[in-house]
Amino acid sequence: MRGLKAQIVLWTILPLTLVLIGVAFTGVYSHERAMRALVQERDRALAQVGASGVRDRLQEQAAVLQTLARQEAFVHGDSQAQRDLLAGAGDVAFVDRQGAWLTGGEEAPPWTRDEQAAALVQTVWADQTAALVGPGAEGLYFLGVPVRDQEGAVYGLLVAPLSVEGLGLGDLLAQLRIGEGSRAYLVDGAGRVLACASADEAGCDLSSHPCLETALQDGGAGVVFCRSPAEGRKTLAYAPVQFDGVGWRVLIEASWNQVIGPVLRYSQFMPLVAALAVIVSLLTLYYGVRAIARPLQKLGAQAERVAWGDFEAIGAPVGGVAEIEDLRRTLDHMARRIQSYQRGMHDYIAAMTQGQEEERKRLARELHDDTVQSLIALNQQVEMAHKRLTADPAGAAERLARVQAMLTETIEGVRRFSRDLRPIYLEDLGFLPALEMLVREADRREGLSVRLTVSGPVRRLPPDLELTA
Repeated sequence: MRGLKAQIVLWTILPLTLVLIGVAFTGVYSHERAMRALVQERDRALAQVGASGVRDRLQEQAAVLQTLARQEAFVHGDSQAQRDLLAGAGDVAFVDRQGAWLTGGEEAPPWTRDEQAAALVQTVWADQTAALVGPGAEGLYFLGVPVRDQEGAVYGLLVAPLSVEGLGLGDLLAQLRIGEGSRAYLVDGAGRVLACASADEAGCDLSSHPCLETALQDGGAGVVFCRSPAEGRKTLAYAPVQFDGVGWRVLIEASWNQVIGPVLRYSQFMPLVAALAVIVSLLTLYYGVRAIARPLQKLGAQAERVAWGDFEAIGAPVGGVAEIEDLRRTLDHMARRIQSYQRGMHDYIAAMTQGQEEERKRLARELHDDTVQSLIALNQQVEMAHKRLTADPAGAAERLARVQAMLTETIEGVRRFSRDLRPIYLEDLGFLPALEMLVREADRREGLSVRLTVSGPVRRLPPDLELTA
C-alpha cells in the first residue's frame, strides 16, 4: 500500500465514497427521526381533539338532563308535573331513593331493569354528581344526573340511556384529519372498540395490540412506538375522555411503514447513490492516475536519468496538473544550475591542474638553472682541489674556500626556494608576519621598493585560508 495509486485510493477515493454513503444514510435516518417526531406530535394532538369532542358530546347530554332537573316540577317534587315533563323529554326516567322509576309512559322501559342502570344509581348517590356507566345488556350506556329539592338535597336522579351510534361518535372520529394508513378508535377501559372512523371496525377487540396496555394505563395523553408481528412498526397516540365515570380513550393508530413510505421510497435509491459514489470514485481515481500518478512516474524516471548525467532529460514536459509541471520546471532549473556548476568545476580543476603544471615547470627550471648548476660547479671545484691537494696545498685550500662559499650560496638558494614554496613564518606567526617578511625579502634581494599597508585589527586567519591566500 505504499504506491501512489494505492495511496490515492486509501486517502482520497475510499474516504470520499464512505462520506457520500454516510451522508446518504444519515440523511435518511435524520429524515425518519424528524418524520417520527412530527407524526407522533400530530397524532397526539388529533387524539386530544377527538377526546375533547367525545367529552363535549357527553357534556351536552348531561346539560340537557341538568336543565330538566332544575325544572320546578323536580325541585318541588310534583310527580304529575314530572311525568308530563318526562313524556316530552323522550327516553328519560326519574328514580327516587327507594328505587321507584317514573317515566312519561304507563310502564317503565326495559332498560330501567338493567344492572348497569342500577349501578349508575349507586354511583350518583355516592358521588352526588353526573356519571356515565355501561355498557349494559344491549350495549347501552346510562347517563345520570342528581335531582335536588329546594334545600339542595339529592332525592333522586334523572337517567337517560345513550348509545355510541346515537351520540354520533363514529362520525366525530371520521372528521379527524388522520393521514392515509391511520385509524381513529374510541375504546373503553377494557380495550373494546366503541367507535372508529370506519363502521366495520366497531366491536373489534384491540386488547392484543402491543401498545394498548401503555395507552390504557397512562392517565394522560401520549404516543407510543411499538412493533406488530403482523403489520410491522406502528405508532399509537392516545388521550383520555375527561368525563366522570368514563374510562374511554381516543386512539390514533398509524402504520409506520405507510407514514414513512416516502422515506422508504427514497431509501430504494440508496443502491443508486452508492453506485454513483463508486462511479465518481472511479472517475476520480482515473483522473488521479492520468493527471498525477503517471506524470509523477515520468518525472521520477527523468530525475533518475539526470542523476546519471543526462541533464537534457528533465527538459521534456510530463503533462498532468500544473503543480507537477511547475515541479518539473524547478527540477529543470536545478539541473541547469548543477550543469553550470559542473562546467565551472571542470574549468576550475583544469585551471588548478594547469597552475600546478606551471609550478612544476618553474620548480624544475629553478632546480636545473640554480641548484643543479651550483652542485655541478661544486663537484668540479672539489675535483680540482683534490688534484692540487698534494702538489699545491695553498691552491687546494683556496679551492676549498670557494667550495665552501658556493655551498653556503647553494644552501641559501635552497632555503629561499623552500620559503617560496611554503614560508616558515606562515605556520608559526601567521599570514601578516609572513607577508611582511616576504616584502622585506623582496626589498633586500631584488632591490624593489615595496610598501605594505595594513588596516583594521590584526588577527590570525584559519590555516586553510592563510595557505590559499
